[in-house]
This record gives sequence, structure tokens and C-alpha cells, in this order.
Amino acid sequence: MARRPTTEEALASIRAIRDAPEKFDLKRDLAPFLRHKSNHLAAAAADTIGRLEAGVLAEDLVGAFLEWSKNPGERDPGCKALTAIAKSLAGMDHPAPQVYSFGIRHVQKEGSYGPPVDTASSLRGICAQGLVRMSHPDALEQCVTLLVDPEVAARVGAVRAISESGQVAGVLLLRYKALIGDEDADVTAECFAGLLRLAPGASIAFVAQFLDSDHGHIRERAALALGESRLAAAFPWLHEAWERNVHGSFRRTLLLSTAMLRQDEAVEFLLARLAEDSEKAAVDALTALALYGRDEGVRTRIEEILATRNSPALDAKWRGV
Repeated sequence: MARRPTTEEALASIRAIRDAPEKFDLKRDLAPFLRHKSNHLAAAAADTIGRLEAGVLAEDLVGAFLEWSKNPGERDPGCKALTAIAKSLAGMDHPAPQVYSFGIRHVQKEGSYGPPVDTASSLRGICAQGLVRMSHPDALEQCVTLLVDPEVAARVGAVRAISESGQVAGVLLLRYKALIGDEDADVTAECFAGLLRLAPGASIAFVAQFLDSDHGHIRERAALALGESRLAAAFPWLHEAWERNVHGSFRRTLLLSTAMLRQDEAVEFLLARLAEDSEKAAVDALTALALYGRDEGVRTRIEEILATRNSPALDAKWRGV
């Protein structure tokens, strides 16, 4: 009888398939790992299928998920297999209503050194995205419920799913969630980013109002979301916020967010700060301009300004970029 491969050997086989899929028959060589007794191997196989976007194995993923969903608390500790399988299916936009409908409701409490931990929170968020991507008629209704989930990962997943819905109702839901706030800033930040993806033109002013929030972490998340949007119309809002703020740390965030826009007007503003402002403020502008370190045109402009300023502190900062 042939020796059964060890877990390490099986993982090595999965990695070999991931690295050179053209050398293997994915149905024959990879699919069987999805039903391996080890949930770590099943998760690795599912992750590889997702990375390879191997749609030919989508139904194998569905079948494996349904098997792992039987008594998952014992068979799939950490919810590793279920989460990896759902992530691959959702990533391939595969319609799998049985998977997503189970996963979005699944709670898996497991023992820890403190209170029991819910290991299925990420699964719920992923399945919310899966339902939206397949245009399931109940997708938004399910996402609304998930917006008040006890776990951050589930709430973040719900926000991301809503932002992908393309529906006006989604804009209203994300605005409401942003306005009432969340105990975790990551959720609010996802609302900002989601709004700027879902309805960019109509959302810039809405997100910009949070630049004046009483909560520093919310101000910063709003600024970074505007920067990450790369929308030219966000620049005036960031500029005005920079003009009226005196808090050094937030001003630095505003400069970084301005650089993230990757807009000519924003670059000119930062170069002007480098050329005209106090040495301390110029250091902050130079830090933001470091994002353009590979842009020869911007680098030349920076070095011309530094030569004129003749500041050891600025020169040292630039050498460290």
C-alpha cells in the first residue's frame, strides 16, 4: 500500500499546482484536496482555485462547501475551509445561492483563552458580497441585517457588498451607517470608500463633511478615503480643510491624502508648500511627495526646490525617501 502523503507534502503539492497550473489536470489533481479531512488542506486548495480563477472547479467548490457545512464546528475549526471556499466562489462571481445563504447566517463560536470567539465573521461578510455579485433578490435585505452584526469583519463585508450593488438604495444605506457611526472606525472608513465608489460625484461633499468631525480618527479616515478615490473634485475639499486646520497631525494626513489623488493640481499645491512654507511644514509636504519618488518629472522639481532652500533638514529627509 502506498504511503499516505503527510500534510506538509500535500501542501507542497498544492503549491506546485498554484505555481505551474499548466502542468496539471486541475480537476484530477487539485479538486480532491477540497474534500480532504484536513480543513487546512481544503482551504489551501480553495485559495489556489481562486487565485487561478479556475471556474472549471466552481461546482467542486460548491459541493465541498456543502459537505464542510455539515457539523462545521467540529470538522472545520477556525472556519478555514468554509471561508476559503466562499471567498473563491465570490471572487469568481460564481452564482452559488446555497453557499452564500448558509454562510451569511453562519455563526461559529469557538473556545479561546477568553470569551468564545466567532470564527465565521469573515465568512458572513464574504457571502454578503457573493449574494450581491449574483444579483440575488434578497441581497440588500441580508446586508442590512449584517450592518448591525456584533463582529467587525461581518459589518465591513456588508458595507463592501452594498458598495458593489450599484443601487441607489445602497447609497442611502451607506450614508445612514456613516452618519450614525460605528464603534469601529474601519467600518465607517469602508462606508466612505464605498460611497466614493458607488456614487462618486454625489458622495464627495458628503464624505468631506466628516473632515470637520469631532473625532480625530473619523476626520483622518474621511481624508484618506477622499485621497484614495483619486477624484479631482476632492482636491478643493482637502485644500480647504488644510487651510482651516491647525492640528499638525491632521494637516499631515491632509497633505498625504492630497498626494494620493495623483492629480496635477494636487502636486502643484504640495510643491508650493515645499517651496514656500516653514521648514517644519515643508518636511510634511516632502513626506507626502515621497509617493512620487519614481516620477522623474516630480523628482526634478523637488530637487530644484531643495537646492534653492538649502535646508539640511529637508535634504536629509529627501535622502531618506
